[in-house]
Amino acid sequence: MYFQTLDDKTECVGIYANQRLIFDVELFPEDMKTTWSYSPYLRDLDIEYALLYLEGTNVWEYIPEYLRDDWEDATNKMVSFKRSLVISKVDTTQNCFFDLVPDRFLIEFCEVKNKVTEYIINAVPKPKRYEFYKHVSMMLGDIESRDIKLDYRLVRSLGKNQKLKNQATKILSSKPFIKYKQFGTKTGRLSTAKNTFPILTLNKAFRQAVLPTNDFFIELDFNGAEVRTLLGLLGKDQPDQDVHDFHAKEIFETNEGRDVAKVSFFAWLYGSRSAATTSAAKKLAMFYKKEELLGKYWRNGTVTTPYGKVMDDVDSHHALNYLVQSTAAELMLKQALKIDYLLRHRSKASFICFLIHDAVVIDMKKEDAHLIKDMVDLMRSTNFGKFGVNFKKGKTLGSLSEVK
Repeated sequence: MYFQTLDDKTECVGIYANQRLIFDVELFPEDMKTTWSYSPYLRDLDIEYALLYLEGTNVWEYIPEYLRDDWEDATNKMVSFKRSLVISKVDTTQNCFFDLVPDRFLIEFCEVKNKVTEYIINAVPKPKRYEFYKHVSMMLGDIESRDIKLDYRLVRSLGKNQKLKNQATKILSSKPFIKYKQFGTKTGRLSTAKNTFPILTLNKAFRQAVLPTNDFFIELDFNGAEVRTLLGLLGKDQPDQDVHDFHAKEIFETNEGRDVAKVSFFAWLYGSRSAATTSAAKKLAMFYKKEELLGKYWRNGTVTTPYGKVMDDVDSHHALNYLVQSTAAELMLKQALKIDYLLRHRSKASFICFLIHDAVVIDMKKEDAHLIKDMVDLMRSTNFGKFGVNFKKGKTLGSLSEVK
């Protein structure tokens, strides 16, 4: 059975099924199997999500001619309703959407959406990576369903600084949650939707204003994620030490130190033409054997990662960068899924609250502190070997300090 959700907030349970609106989980039909996208109250149900079949492409590219007018009319009405709520200054984060919109419109909109969902499921081939997409979308949907706890007084105070004023305004006007865009970038790195909390571009000054819902934050991030991914792609052993110290000692064989080694590596990886002829770049090229990797993962302008992600129209100048960045991004998501599973099944109330580039941030309840070692072990264990992991803890996002 095809059905549609009426809101994606955890406390706003509601679906359209069998040509009626249902607001009680106990009354959900047993045979509902397919909908457009995930909502947290569907977590324990075996549901197929049509949106994931598109892999980030616009649904308009797939809608058949006979559904186009109905879809355009329904979506335009939806946009108009949402615009009217903004003009009326109705806080949709504190109200269920289905309480603000006439039932007649909800039924009409969901009926059209059911038809589009059914068409996509039947006309578009199911992606080979569908199960991965599904688990990631569920994790991101759960993160989106939780409001961020902020010290708004501190945000307003920081906004008095001219350099911070624009982002303070953006934070104060944004919705108090993070909506990650799963397919927002070519390489698979996450991005965030407009008008939601800008966690990925947040100035460090504002991190002090981000507070835990539970007792404290912990942050787990890879030591040199992209370096270690590159080592893994080549089948090389993972160094026990910091990867940039490893470069300085084992590749460059100089006393210039970690920082110089780090700058040299990223200049080479990201294709800086000015760095291409330096001695450091030549040593890196000899050690990492770029041509060997490109011969395996880049053909006819297409990069295919070992996880099966495909990126077209990539030139030789960017191919290695795309391969490493995409593989590292997906690897981080896979590790986050492991931690998410552990927390959902073994914690009292701790949860993943942020995914920030190569870091997983967990909002921890002190009763769950015994799980920290298991989370670190899960983060470290990858299919490319044991990665180094940095572990930080703090009472705010801005006060995280490293714990050995």
